[in-house]
Amino acid sequence: MRTVFLGAYGYGNLGDELCLIEALQAFPTSDAHAFSVNPSWTMRCVPDLAGCFPGGEEMLALNPARIVFGGGMFGVVDAFRYWMPYLARAMAAGAEIHLHNLGVARLASDQCWPDATARHVFANLASLSVRDPLSIQFLAEVGIAQLPRITFFPEAKIAADPALAESLVGPPREGGPKLLGISIIPSAKMRDCLRHDAHRVVAALAEFVSYTIVPIVSTIHVTSTEEDDMTGVIDFLQTFIPNAPIVAPLLLDRAFWLTNMTPRRLKGLIARCDVMVTQRKHNAIHAIGAGVRVIGLHPLTDDSLRRTFTTLTNDLPPGSLCIGLDRETTSDRPAAT
Repeated sequence: MRTVFLGAYGYGNLGDELCLIEALQAFPTSDAHAFSVNPSWTMRCVPDLAGCFPGGEEMLALNPARIVFGGGMFGVVDAFRYWMPYLARAMAAGAEIHLHNLGVARLASDQCWPDATARHVFANLASLSVRDPLSIQFLAEVGIAQLPRITFFPEAKIAADPALAESLVGPPREGGPKLLGISIIPSAKMRDCLRHDAHRVVAALAEFVSYTIVPIVSTIHVTSTEEDDMTGVIDFLQTFIPNAPIVAPLLLDRAFWLTNMTPRRLKGLIARCDVMVTQRKHNAIHAIGAGVRVIGLHPLTDDSLRRTFTTLTNDLPPGSLCIGLDRETTSDRPAAT
């Protein structure tokens, strides 16, 4: 059965390709094709693919028998607006349509995309599942009556590839240094939070002053500098723990990362850590799946990481917590003179 997979693939975020690996396991096929803006990247991360395509018309030309729309936080207005007409045309041609493991954003600010075409697609889906309870609420707010199944981030169960971790970090050994993974997104919002709530970050890190750092980079975005985790990790370390020893500095070499990193290898690195400090939800998911204690740091105004922790609360390793950081407000600023 030829199956096509739609998601935010090829953009340089290993979390999205992790979701694609899970989707291939959930919908096995010997003839899998995926949308991607960077086919070589996606096919290196997910070698079971037969090929990639760049858009809706190319997808329809493949004449798929099944379409799996998902891949993490793909339940956003722009994705629904673009893909729903193509899904409707494929459905009319006889394709099964599955919305799978979908992360849904707040949709109520745009009431135009759930038009008659979109509602027809939703009403005739072969299956509908979302990854967290809040996604159900956000669909309901725009009048989608179908009740999804909740998947609870099944990509947490994807097996790790330990080879890269063993070559760069070495195997665990008795009396070896404790390892602290660090992953931060360098967005303007997060930078504001790290400045404003620096004292809370310092307090959260105090327990780990003797640890060796493993720089965890899961995204080098193809277009957005605010989604460049390598910059985020380097800036965070320089600000909060500038003298900490770093293991595997090659992980901060951009060319090495782009050539060698995959979702499974990333999980292998996180699995070697004793503790993971992260703003990236899929690094938290890797840690939870590997049984590694995880400390989440995130802006209070962004619910992405918080949704992950609450959805997987029953699986959190002991000592895990999620810390919401505040930004500077008008009352915090000194008065003009």
